[in-house]
Amino acid sequence: MHTLSSLLELAAVEAKGPRPSFSRAHLLLAFLTIGGRGMIGRQALAREAGLGEGAVRTVLGKLREEGLTEVDASGAHLTKRGTELLSTIFARLTPIVMLSVSPIAMGKTQAAVGVRRAARRVGSGIQQRDSAIMEGAAGATTIIVRGSKFGMPGGSGDCEAEFPSPAWRLLRNQIAPRTGDAVILCGAEDEIRAKLGVIAAALTLL
Repeated sequence: MHTLSSLLELAAVEAKGPRPSFSRAHLLLAFLTIGGRGMIGRQALAREAGLGEGAVRTVLGKLREEGLTEVDASGAHLTKRGTELLSTIFARLTPIVMLSVSPIAMGKTQAAVGVRRAARRVGSGIQQRDSAIMEGAAGATTIIVRGSKFGMPGGSGDCEAEFPSPAWRLLRNQIAPRTGDAVILCGAEDEIRAKLGVIAAALTLL
């Protein structure tokens, strides 16, 4: 049975091969994009996952070899095995939510994702921030859900009260955070880098 870990291993450096031109975040974003769109062409997938032409061919080839996708004249889509893996991933990660610019995170474009039962793994939030920056993001903010409140690691116990923003309501409605979850917000110059950043940050908690 495929797991998130086995999927991410597809981005590992092969002993005798060249270094991949894509990261684990690119690979997961591509997989989630295929699952979210149902069917997507190679060029569209390259644009939405921030991949070059060669990289998208490699990613699709690896996913096809693992039996997770099929590619035909209409585009790429998930197989039954791929759909099962997508459900497993969504048991741990919520779909990515795009935000209007808010004071919660830096950057022109902001994305957020919830990581189920991950609050106990959060330290200072620096690891998530650094992972997001490595993907080209401006930074990342990690929020811990305690009871019905959003809190900062080692800081505010009620972010909604201290940093008012319509974004909090959006997060509640679309991520539906639960006690013990972590929510990561990431900002970047464009949507792709915001998504890659928030995925890279989330992976540090899995």
